[in-house]
Order: sequence, then structure tokens, then C-alpha cells
Amino acid sequence: MEFATGTVELEPLQNGILELLRSANYLQAFENTIVQGVLQTEAYARSVFEGVRGLYPVSADDIDAAIKARMVRRELIDGKRQFEIILTEHALTAPLASEDVMRGQMAHLLECLDLPGMTIGVIPRGVVLNQPWAFSITNSVRVDLDQYGGPLTVTDPAAVARFRGVFDELRGLAVYGDDVRALITGLMPA
Repeated sequence: MEFATGTVELEPLQNGILELLRSANYLQAFENTIVQGVLQTEAYARSVFEGVRGLYPVSADDIDAAIKARMVRRELIDGKRQFEIILTEHALTAPLASEDVMRGQMAHLLECLDLPGMTIGVIPRGVVLNQPWAFSITNSVRVDLDQYGGPLTVTDPAAVARFRGVFDELRGLAVYGDDVRALITGLMPA
């Protein structure tokens, strides 16, 4: 795989993800470095997309359009689709934004715990984790990985099955329910 160079447009990428999610009934996602996109606040998403400027030349207008597309994804948490998202504690505490933005993001995550069709787990710091890449599984038949070299999609049934197995292992490492609520609350900046 060759590293993507030149101009990258964030809006078409985000709109593509939005269309994929609109067609999905079930999404499983693992994120180990940032809060997963469907769970992001606008301010947090802005910090994430501003950080992309270190790798790719993107315009302010493109960032604004990408954030708008990402925020539309939140409307898909409607109870008709099932979302199962596993984050790491590191993803919740990585200093990607100001304390105010992180506080708002944590408060939003706490609200998301009560949304219909949404399951959120967090793998606490200190748990040995041998999965270096974030990935998502759509409808149990498609895996998407977002890597520095660009996005990668996997549809081979045997490979998708391996990712489903990894996700099952990660599920066993995560905390849920009252435990995840307490963990997130304890991580909120004062």
C-alpha cells in the first residue's frame, strides 16, 4: 500500500461513511486512539479534523463540510440500527482538544449510554491489548480500517470472520453498564 499524497477531501469520505451507515442494520466498532465518529461532539470532531492537517492539506471549508456530515450520523442512532462500540480508556483521555471540549465530549458519551440501540464498552487502562488498529464491522460482512496510508475495506468472508473474532475478544476486555458510566465520569476533566 502506498501512502496517500496530495489533496484529500474529507467531505466525500464522511458522506461515504454516512451512506454506508444509512444502509446498515448493525455496526460494531473498535477505537483505540479517538472517540468513534458517531459518538463525537461537533467541537471534538473539529479538533480531530484539524489534526488531519498535519498529514494532508485540507481546507477550512472542507473541514466544516466534513463535520456537518459527521454530525448527521448521530441522527442514525434511532433504535432501528444496533451500534456496539468499544473504546479504550486511552481514546477517552488522549489530549486531542481543550479540557472544555473533552468535558463536553465525556458528557455526551454519558448521554449516549442511554440511547436506544447503542452499546458502549470501554477497555480500562492497564488491560493488555494486542489490537493495534481501529476497525469497524458493518452488518457482519464488511470491515473498514482507517490507517495512515488511507482507508482499507475488507469483504473476504474468512477475513471478516477473523475481525469478528477479535471484536468478541475485545468485548470480553471492556466494561459496560454502571461500570463504564463510573469510568467515564471519573475521567471527566474537572
